[in-house]
Amino acid sequence: MMRIAITRPEGKGLQLSQLLEKDGIYNVHTPVLRIEPCELNAAQLAPLSDADIIVFISQDAVKQLAAQVDALPTNAQLFAVGEQTAKAVQDCFSRSAVAPVQQDSEGLLALAPLQNIDAKQVVLVKGQGGRALLAKTFKQRGAILNICAVYQRVPEQSDSSSWLDLWRIEQIDGIVITSNAAIDAVFNCQQSEYVDWLKSCHFFLVSQRSASYLHDTYGVSKTHISVAKGPDDLAIYTSIVPHQHQQGSHMSEQEKQPEAAKPETVTHTPQPVFKQKVSKLAILALLVALTGGAATAGLIIHGQQISDKTYAALAQLRADNALLSEQLKQTQSQLASVQSVQQGQRGAIEQQLTMQSQTVEAQLQAALSQAKQQISGALSSEALYLQRMAQFKANAEQDFQGASAVLQRLYEVVQNETDNTAVLSAIATDIAMLQAQPKPAYEGIYLKLHGMLQQVDELALKTLHLPEPKETQNTELSSDLNDFQSNLKKTWQNLVDDFIKIRTREVAVIDPLLDSEQQQLLRAQLRSHLSQAQSALMDKQASIFFSALESAKQTLSKYYDTRDDGVQAVLEQIGQLQNMGLQFNTQVELSSSTALKEWLQ
Repeated sequence: MMRIAITRPEGKGLQLSQLLEKDGIYNVHTPVLRIEPCELNAAQLAPLSDADIIVFISQDAVKQLAAQVDALPTNAQLFAVGEQTAKAVQDCFSRSAVAPVQQDSEGLLALAPLQNIDAKQVVLVKGQGGRALLAKTFKQRGAILNICAVYQRVPEQSDSSSWLDLWRIEQIDGIVITSNAAIDAVFNCQQSEYVDWLKSCHFFLVSQRSASYLHDTYGVSKTHISVAKGPDDLAIYTSIVPHQHQQGSHMSEQEKQPEAAKPETVTHTPQPVFKQKVSKLAILALLVALTGGAATAGLIIHGQQISDKTYAALAQLRADNALLSEQLKQTQSQLASVQSVQQGQRGAIEQQLTMQSQTVEAQLQAALSQAKQQISGALSSEALYLQRMAQFKANAEQDFQGASAVLQRLYEVVQNETDNTAVLSAIATDIAMLQAQPKPAYEGIYLKLHGMLQQVDELALKTLHLPEPKETQNTELSSDLNDFQSNLKKTWQNLVDDFIKIRTREVAVIDPLLDSEQQQLLRAQLRSHLSQAQSALMDKQASIFFSALESAKQTLSKYYDTRDDGVQAVLEQIGQLQNMGLQFNTQVELSSSTALKEWLQ
């Protein structure tokens, strides 16, 4: 039975996956493209308001336009390439859209309302790239065409090698692809062995155009390509199922054919010869018996009248009858011998068939055992790889969320195997432990340091603040002769003030002023400490982080004006960061490592 890979974008193909699983068909969902919206400005959206006809190419086109436009003009006719796209128009805009029976561009162009569109305003809502058939035909029919590209398909990865590695591990032999862009993404690999492997797979496509593109561009045989009757999941599922059933019936016919052929060679050997001898002897014996009976009856009735010649003839008949009886016995003996030989041959043939059946069964069991060993080996390799990856992410990268996701994948791999209770329990315990690990707000701390760096140039440095001068003493002269000394002093002060202003203050020692170069150096020093703390945070070096914060705090306290509100706010923020208990190198021990090794043994 085929194992299917579904390449539709995230959020699509869920119904297809469920249908395949319900039918017992193994499948993996590997999106190769993602849908990225194209933000349109008012000028690009303006043609919608004047549109006579709006045509939607896909469901994504409807959803991406609905994210940018609340409603469509009421007088515009709406058309959709397929029924699913029309349903999306109904869900997003509460409007009905006309969809063709043949769900493709050709079917859309065949609709009667789109034949006479001369001088009409037509808006084509689509993604970037794709077929130009609709746009070209609308222009040929005289329409005033405006293209509204609302999304673009972007490959999930620049190289498809990782997908192909996964598909080969999962033994995928059927691939579902719904667009030419997805075909290019799948075949975007450099190794020729991958391309050869892809050509051996069977492709399920949604249009003949994609089938021709796959055959002409990448040389995939047409016998390895199936085209669904529509782009929806149910149509794709319907195209996949016959291949599963044909494969099963073909195997059944091959298994049953030898059993029907062998008995014919056994039953045809001795039978024709034996039937021919038995039939002749039986007829002769019957004639003799009838003749003897008739002669005996004649002798009884006419015994007195029969002559010696008649008695001689009767004796001869009796002798012939005895001879025939003896031959009949011999023939019966030969028949028994033939039946015995035939029974022996039948027993030998049955014994030979039994031995051949046992040999075939033993070979089949050996092949199954070898296949199980190969599957078991691949399973062991994948399980060990996933567990080691989880250990590396948890301890080396401190990525507890990533490690939890890897262990979840390991759980899914081991889930369907036997005797897996202990290892599943260990994996679940590790996942719970990783999810309970503290998650420091590294981004918040980094942004807080960034905000401090932006404030460095605005912080106030320590500058000279002179105290208020002393109040000047009263300089009026006294009329008292005893105050001559005071009057002389006041007279001197008044005389000096006319030439030199002298102010007295309370401060005995005054700090020197800082020039502009020194101020720049101090700000650069503070900026260096904060930048060093940022780098240590990203490198998860706790000692350097706290040392840089302490140096920044000392620089602020020594050279900046601590009475300034901005300086006080920065000091408070540094103090808060210093009180945070950051643990950058938390080491965790995963119990699933030991449990997995024991289970694999």
